[in-house]
Amino acid sequence: MLKKITLSLIVLSFSLSYAQQKRSLTHDDYDLWKRIESPQVSDNGKLVVTAVSTATTRGDGYLKIYNVKTGKSSKFHNGSGAKISNDNKFVFFLQKPDYQTIRAEKKKEVKKDKQSKNKLLIYDVAANKIIDSILRVKSFDVPKKYNDWLIIEKIKNLKPPKDTTQTKSKESKDAKEKKKDSIKTKNPALEADYALVYNLISKTSDTIFYIKSLKLAEDALALYFTKTKTKKKGDIGIYQYDFADGNEKVIDTGKYAYDRLAIDKRGDYLAFLSAKDSIGKDSLKYELFYLTKNNLKQVTDTLGKNLRTDWELSGAQNPYFSKHSKRLYFYSKPIVNYDIDTTLLKEEIPEVDVWNYKDKLIQPEQKSKLASLKDKAYLSFINLSNDNVVQLQDESINNMLFDTDKEQKYVLGNSSSPYDVERSWEYPWLSDYYIINTETGMKELAMEGTSARPYLSPDGNFAVYFNGESQHWWALNLTNNKKINLTQNIGVPFYDVEDDHPATAGSYGFGGFDKEGFALLNDQFDIWKVDLKSVKSPVNITKDGRKKNLEYRTLRLDVKNRNKASYFKKQLLVDVFDRSNKTNSIVGLNAKSYRAKEIVSADKMLLGGFRKAKEADVLLYTKENFKVFPDLHYFDGKKSRQITDANPQQKDFLWGTSEKFNWTAYDGTKLDGIIYKPENFDATKKYPLINYFYEKRSNSLNSYHTPRPSASTVNMSYLVSNDYVVFVPDIVYTDGKPGQSAYNCIVSGVDAVEKLGYIDSDNMAIQGQSWGGYQVAYLVTVTNKFKAAMAGAPVSNMTSAYGGIRWQSGLSRAFQYEKTQSRIGKTLWEGFDLYVENSPVFGIPKIETPLLMMHNDADGAVPYYQGIEMFMGMRRLNKPAWLLVYNNEAHNLRKQKNRQDLSIRMMQFFDHYLKGAPAPKWMTEGVSQVRKGKDFGYALEDN
Repeated sequence: MLKKITLSLIVLSFSLSYAQQKRSLTHDDYDLWKRIESPQVSDNGKLVVTAVSTATTRGDGYLKIYNVKTGKSSKFHNGSGAKISNDNKFVFFLQKPDYQTIRAEKKKEVKKDKQSKNKLLIYDVAANKIIDSILRVKSFDVPKKYNDWLIIEKIKNLKPPKDTTQTKSKESKDAKEKKKDSIKTKNPALEADYALVYNLISKTSDTIFYIKSLKLAEDALALYFTKTKTKKKGDIGIYQYDFADGNEKVIDTGKYAYDRLAIDKRGDYLAFLSAKDSIGKDSLKYELFYLTKNNLKQVTDTLGKNLRTDWELSGAQNPYFSKHSKRLYFYSKPIVNYDIDTTLLKEEIPEVDVWNYKDKLIQPEQKSKLASLKDKAYLSFINLSNDNVVQLQDESINNMLFDTDKEQKYVLGNSSSPYDVERSWEYPWLSDYYIINTETGMKELAMEGTSARPYLSPDGNFAVYFNGESQHWWALNLTNNKKINLTQNIGVPFYDVEDDHPATAGSYGFGGFDKEGFALLNDQFDIWKVDLKSVKSPVNITKDGRKKNLEYRTLRLDVKNRNKASYFKKQLLVDVFDRSNKTNSIVGLNAKSYRAKEIVSADKMLLGGFRKAKEADVLLYTKENFKVFPDLHYFDGKKSRQITDANPQQKDFLWGTSEKFNWTAYDGTKLDGIIYKPENFDATKKYPLINYFYEKRSNSLNSYHTPRPSASTVNMSYLVSNDYVVFVPDIVYTDGKPGQSAYNCIVSGVDAVEKLGYIDSDNMAIQGQSWGGYQVAYLVTVTNKFKAAMAGAPVSNMTSAYGGIRWQSGLSRAFQYEKTQSRIGKTLWEGFDLYVENSPVFGIPKIETPLLMMHNDADGAVPYYQGIEMFMGMRRLNKPAWLLVYNNEAHNLRKQKNRQDLSIRMMQFFDHYLKGAPAPKWMTEGVSQVRKGKDFGYALEDN
């Protein structure tokens, strides 16, 4: 017994000693954390490449290449933007300059074109080494389906290069000397960007001077490019590169501009736009040409060939070929002529926005979409077998819905025009859908006034959609315009039964199409296999989701065709989320028996970031919980192995735990939430509590929280590392009562957490951003339970916000109050009392809680004046209030410098009120405009 006690004491002593070596996170530690970027696996599954970069962008990262065959990894400093060659023999990537180098150059105000630039590195997989490097690289392109070549676009050289490519030249010695001389004598070609055609076998390169743009074919060796000297003088021409001898073949020359190159997959066809005269950049008159078998054909001209009457070719969109090169698609638009008084000076032209109640789009929305509205054009195609042109889209059709081949007989066209005015207050937004025959261009109305968003079946004969009005999934037969209700006889709801918005509920999502062409439709728990012709009865292929409280969802990992369900070892890949413990696993479903076999276990963790090799049963995925960073894992069907260890420094810091918490709200609703506790939690202590909330968050129980500067909210890892307890409650809503609903869920949850015995009830705070910020502002008007509160971008006055604009999108705000997140469910005139009741500004006299707000002057979601209304009201009544306004910042902070600043100020605020720390001077004295940018006010007042 004595030995056991002694051993226990030794273990306890070691644990305490280890814990004492750890330290709390500070704001200076954010730059230590890395993130995984753009993981990719080679087609054969034998190579894994991923970038690991600094989460804050203030520092250096590395590229990691993992060779599955050897089990070895290679790291390359600051590598990024990697591409794997088609034969998996090479990895190409850019190496960025060191962060401190660029920082120093900016500090010295070095001109941008003279700052350090990216270098291209070529890694040989078999040799496990870099075989070449090329300086000052702008971009590069790798052929997708053939080998041995690389196209590199370079930034102009500012001085004669010494040995920038480390390549052997195919030119003679005389030619080399001439080129060196021309460089020394300020070769004008090198004053512009240029390209290298690089051969990986010989390690030699050819140079293409005066490069403007270039295009590589996907499946065959074909390269076309345009050349230009100066923007004023126009382009030189369009050329084809001969890979055999390095010659440049002229395709066309003599025009002012050559733009919008397009190549089909096999390199048999080239298309481009050209303009004869320089009338002006915004008024170039383009013509469309295509090349095949050395024969250049003109599709359109400036006189209207193959266009509608009084229409012109659009120069704003790229033409493109269908998958099997049967069609060339292009865009045209009506000719618009403006009667402009050219005698007026600029200062004599009035600047006015004319708002008209009949406008389809209100003026702010037109402004936000100005570029796309100016460039709006409509789709046609030329049949490359007979040169017939079909006009598919007219001004009434907003968007076209195609399959991936772009060659099917029937497509869908969408028109929102009849309902555009109503979008200011209605939701979901409605559209009409037309079946368009691509052989004739004729259209037929198929769905009128629907919120549906259809998915085209693989055979091109059906569209599958969820009808919000009937709350069922339907199939539209494109060949005869007949509709079939697919789910009416199943007996379980396919609409979101938990949706608490005052609008039509949406579906649980579409699971894609399986290999047989059946639609996979989600109910709340399970996946149903449904015959689009309704000949075979629907089948629940996952069976036990409802019984076991599991959510089954198919994985769709084909980037080019997201509508296809993915398979692994001939089994349907399915994500299984356990709603009870908030973890997931990946299973494979047998195609015949639908028996589920676990492929990747979660081990009580959260899986994500899935990638699949194209030609092998290999999966990449991440695995995480609150304690474990989502590093990259590799699975080959037999075993998993961890590929990255991005944040080994975490072991040096105090961390914490996340726990699921259940309670009953004041109105009897059963709710879930999360409690985050410090690593060395002691149930006998009293901890300050911070409550964060936004809708329902309990499913993120096992999510990792990277320590980083805040865009708007508290950071869980930072808080628990600094001895705070955090509570995150789920919130459910009643129509017309968003404020009271928040009180019902949040405050009842805090009451329940207090009863656990380890919360310091005298030192509790609340924090939220946007919709969460609104709830913070509302709660401090109805309860004095919290010692401090922080609200990011809160709506304070629903009566003034209702008629406002979401400036980023240009949309009216009315629809969100009547139908979506704000959940009032009535117009301002129908429910005026509700708008007043739920507006924090009218409750300001009751506030006793110090309030810190952030509301930025370029907020495109919540009007900036909402924060001002709240602040000015509290200031008038001498209530403790602070408002942080980050200049030219959006709804959530984008700039790292501002995120860092907010993180510091927010925690100084909470530390002062909840831990008794001295107040910083920005709280006690403020920061005047004179001191702005010079004295941040972080210094703490003396006790």
